[in-house]
Amino acid sequence: MGRRMSLSLNHEPVVVVGTTPDYVARIYRNYPQAALFILDPRFKDDSCLRDLDPSILLFAPLDHFEDVLGSLKRHLSMNMLSPQGIACFDCDSLIIAGHLAQHLGMPFPSPEAIIHARNKLESRRIWTESGVACPRALLASDLRESQELFCSVRKNVVLKPVSGSGSELLFHCRDETDIERSVQILEEQLPRRRSNPLFKPIPGTARAVPLDPCRSWIVEEYVPGPEFSCDFLLQDGDITILRETGKVKAPDQTFGSILAYTFPSSYPGQFTVRDLSPLLLKASRALGFTWGHFMVDFIIQNGQPVLLEMTPRPGGDSIPDLVEVATGYDLIGNYLNMVSGRPSNSTTLPPMPSESFASVHLYAPREGIISHLDVSQILSLPWVKGVVLKKNMGDVVKLPPHDYDNRLLGYCIVSVDPSWDVVSVHRTIQQRLQVSVENPWPSPWERAACLTSQD
Repeated sequence: MGRRMSLSLNHEPVVVVGTTPDYVARIYRNYPQAALFILDPRFKDDSCLRDLDPSILLFAPLDHFEDVLGSLKRHLSMNMLSPQGIACFDCDSLIIAGHLAQHLGMPFPSPEAIIHARNKLESRRIWTESGVACPRALLASDLRESQELFCSVRKNVVLKPVSGSGSELLFHCRDETDIERSVQILEEQLPRRRSNPLFKPIPGTARAVPLDPCRSWIVEEYVPGPEFSCDFLLQDGDITILRETGKVKAPDQTFGSILAYTFPSSYPGQFTVRDLSPLLLKASRALGFTWGHFMVDFIIQNGQPVLLEMTPRPGGDSIPDLVEVATGYDLIGNYLNMVSGRPSNSTTLPPMPSESFASVHLYAPREGIISHLDVSQILSLPWVKGVVLKKNMGDVVKLPPHDYDNRLLGYCIVSVDPSWDVVSVHRTIQQRLQVSVENPWPSPWERAACLTSQD
């Protein structure tokens, strides 16, 4: 969508661990000689991989480190490849990527630090002990514990998985009735996610006990205020912030769902990015990080940042396209450059955009099978810069709490006047979206049975 940096490593590829086929196709399209991809075997027949060079694809069970390491070594030897670095774009593959990098002697955040970041209970404990502002949080595994914690906090709380990402199984609870409903869904849905890589057991460390995300959850205090996210680099003891975006919450979706990202972000009051850098350095060091590319979510409360999550990977979702359309800067290419050992390129900063932009999400109106999908009327709007579709006709749509990612049809990048209301912009776009979703299930009982079998 914008300017592309040169990145062609030929027989010294970056090994990208465990990403999804759409990201594989995207990276291969932009940098065909730059990466070797280790993928879960379930993606072998994915249509996104159909036209790719098979020599850059390695399928291995990502739950077993020794199997992955052995398969990687054989693949490198057979194809006469020498890895230049390790990269990871997905939370669920970060730990095994850290172990691979450690074994191969390549730069990557340590597995122990990654575990501390992936374990939301542990990250909050470490940050609290280090004086880093974050929500108070405790662990619960049943209704009684959740209600007791709610009463002890004496304010609104959020129930969420110990791991996971995005808005999946997040619940804002204002009273004990909300707690009861939320716990019922968590007790129902968490065991169904046992085969989901995001919910596999979190290993322990010298500082943290192992946790099973399918048996317990977090109860944390609700922090009011506008939410933001940013990408930053940690190198040689310094923080370099690459991008900052605001988050607009979707009023008609489940709690925590994103309606749009805004870029550049507009902070409240006297807060500036200068107030953020020292906190990011303190928070990343507390978790045990010394180097890497990070994504962080935070809330501004009473003029001060409160950290929600820190992950050693680039921001995903629609953010890379948003930044690239606005500035021509490629976050993904920059990250690949960094892990391949090109520090001079990895510290190149994106220019500030000359106008305001937003990436607006398009959600499916119901669950079922997509029978019609047309965005031509959206593209005719003069301030729409591009549309990215994640669904096609014939695809199945499932809604929360069964699936939180599946409802996203795509997103569009728009140029907006700072005075515009993004919710109104979304309404205008949504009115021009032509989509039909047919419900294939003749009864609620058959529908529930079908959804359960797909979990």
